[in-house]
Amino acid sequence: MKKLIHFSKFFPVAVVLSTVLILSGIVSLCVRGMNWGLEFKPGQNIQVSVNAQTDADEISGLLSEKKVNASVKSAGGENSYQIRTESGESVENAVKAALSEKYGSENVAVEQSQSISAQFSKSLIRDSIVLVLATLVLIFAYTLFRFKWDAALGSVIAVIHDALIMISFFSWSQLEFTTTSIAAILTIIGYSINATVVILDRVRSDMKIVEAKSFKDILNSSLTSTLSRSVITTVTTLFAVLSLVVFTTGDIKNFAIALVVGLISGCYSSLFIAGAFISLVRKNWKPVAVLPKASLAADTEEKE
Repeated sequence: MKKLIHFSKFFPVAVVLSTVLILSGIVSLCVRGMNWGLEFKPGQNIQVSVNAQTDADEISGLLSEKKVNASVKSAGGENSYQIRTESGESVENAVKAALSEKYGSENVAVEQSQSISAQFSKSLIRDSIVLVLATLVLIFAYTLFRFKWDAALGSVIAVIHDALIMISFFSWSQLEFTTTSIAAILTIIGYSINATVVILDRVRSDMKIVEAKSFKDILNSSLTSTLSRSVITTVTTLFAVLSLVVFTTGDIKNFAIALVVGLISGCYSSLFIAGAFISLVRKNWKPVAVLPKASLAADTEEKE
């Protein structure tokens, strides 16, 4: 028989630890702020064509050597690239000069150049927040359909916890926060809710078969049963993500680093944060006595 792990003993410690981490992240946000990527700043959007054998990473490295802060992406065409820089005509000239020096002026052409206003950058931040909030609402609706309200709310609290931990990490580390970072947060929200739903399914199943005096006993049994699944899933995913951290650069590397933090937080929150909330709500839970079938049949005959 598998040894029962008393997870409920660690719920208060986990809540205090998470509170401290999130509050320190909020303080860091107020004091240091976020290292916003170029997508969230007013700037210049330049589309260039380079008639040479190159790629976005090479162009990004070249501009970095010339002290030009830029984000480079393929614009869809074979030789077309979208370069996002800070504001200023001198920046556009610096980009063209750097590319011309490397590939020859006859092979470089500016196809399009447009300014990105501060208002557009603010709207992008606002839309990103709305996107995350809408995701949380949909997750709550889904879990509410499958489970009771306290389990649904506990699941949402767990994913909010993971999102706040990741945002705190970006503020602590001053890792550049870009649209890729938002994708990382949404990825972890999906991963975390999946892990939590697996545990809640087991809780619902154990409530019918596990003899328990309190709801904490059921939680401990369910968490113990799903622990190996949670750990193995997290560790195997971490192997893949860590390979991205080691072998990639730029936005992909930042994406992978954020995923590492999110994966650890997601595993932790599904085991402790969601469980702590549900345990608190159901602290007065009492087991429902189930009559044996024979006794139930006898009672029915007497009533007839």
